[in-house]
Amino acid sequence: MQKLTLLTLASAKTLSYFEPCFQDYHIHQCHSLDSMKSFLRKTASGLILAEFPKCTSRHVEAFMALRSEMIMKNSHLNLMFFSQSIDFSVYQKFPRDRSLLLVSEAEKQKAPMLASKFLQGQPVFLRNSERQPMESPVLVKSTDWTGQLSTPRTKGRFIDFAQQGARLYLPQKIFKVKDYISVLYQSSNKDWITVECQLRWEHPTPDGGQMLGIQFLAIA
Repeated sequence: MQKLTLLTLASAKTLSYFEPCFQDYHIHQCHSLDSMKSFLRKTASGLILAEFPKCTSRHVEAFMALRSEMIMKNSHLNLMFFSQSIDFSVYQKFPRDRSLLLVSEAEKQKAPMLASKFLQGQPVFLRNSERQPMESPVLVKSTDWTGQLSTPRTKGRFIDFAQQGARLYLPQKIFKVKDYISVLYQSSNKDWITVECQLRWEHPTPDGGQMLGIQFLAIA
């Protein structure tokens, strides 16, 4: 069986986290984007592994654009990104992309298992993930699916987030469990993002506010 191609812009240490999964790959260490582009021009199918201190949606968008621009027609190229931290917006913009695997530093012990499932075509986007602190302001409003009501936005802030949901604080008690809400926030790239969510739990805070546990449904 012909080996696939792995193009890596990651350190040897990062590569070692995934290496058991790459036995069927020809590994090419690329020292720049230009050298990667030269390989992409002749790559029929394979994988890119890249490493960032912090992965943002713009990193993902740039590599997806590069893949579309450079690879040959009818070819298939997956993307794997390893990062010390992953921006909240990445999980929102690319929630169910089967050609993309995101692995954070906190998940490095699970990297071989995640990569193996990913390379076999199994979904890995529904896995539980570590909660990450996120002190960021948000605007929250009730989502009226009938479109008959217009509700004002309420200021609040994120407490932390994971891939499938987040915790929010609001200075006043407004929502109840199972409510659908819309959350507007600004990513680290200064992009404004709206996420449709459902309230899974809530409890009052001593200052008269409300802590919310939300599940992400879709990005608007």
